[in-house]
Amino acid sequence: MRKLLWIALLAVGTVGVAQDSVRYTGGYVFHDGIYLDFAAFRHNAPSIPISALRTAQGQPVDDLRNSGEKLYFIDSAGQRTRVELDGTWGFCNGGVVYVRAGNGFSRIGLMGSLAHLVYDATYRNFDPYMMGGSTTYTVEEQRFLDMATGAFPPVSAAGIRAVLARDGLLLEEFDALPKKQRKRPEAVFLFMRRYNDRHPLYFPK
Repeated sequence: MRKLLWIALLAVGTVGVAQDSVRYTGGYVFHDGIYLDFAAFRHNAPSIPISALRTAQGQPVDDLRNSGEKLYFIDSAGQRTRVELDGTWGFCNGGVVYVRAGNGFSRIGLMGSLAHLVYDATYRNFDPYMMGGSTTYTVEEQRFLDMATGAFPPVSAAGIRAVLARDGLLLEEFDALPKKQRKRPEAVFLFMRRYNDRHPLYFPK
């Protein structure tokens, strides 16, 4: 995996998107493959293109969603290296981006400078008085994806406010709301949409 991360760093460099870029629309085409880090996604340059991936039997991979964990990367010299999909940032399959979150990979449901995703996460609750000692439970969670930093702020008043700190006008308007109203989901999503309108998302051509 260290070798793969080094390849990723050489391939994508910094996170900033090149000046030769286009504003994101629903018709934008993402290239299929595995992203070892956030920078690879932002450059629309998979660290490992899907064409370079093989199954354990040496067959080409055509669907990363159902490929399992046994994937191999064939480099330019023909050397085969194991790729642990679960340890990557995410992947693109059929032009759709999936991010590692919770129990697996979650599709980005709403793309924008502040994107949104929903995923299932399982937790263990330890109880010394129970026979098994602990119980597990699964909950549905949601997060923002900040395209400027790669961070995953919570979908909450605090999460959106941290992003709005980059936009003085929106921050002032948000802070002017009554505290109770700021905590409401409809207010959080309203300011997410307003932030995305004022700060369009760009990707390389």
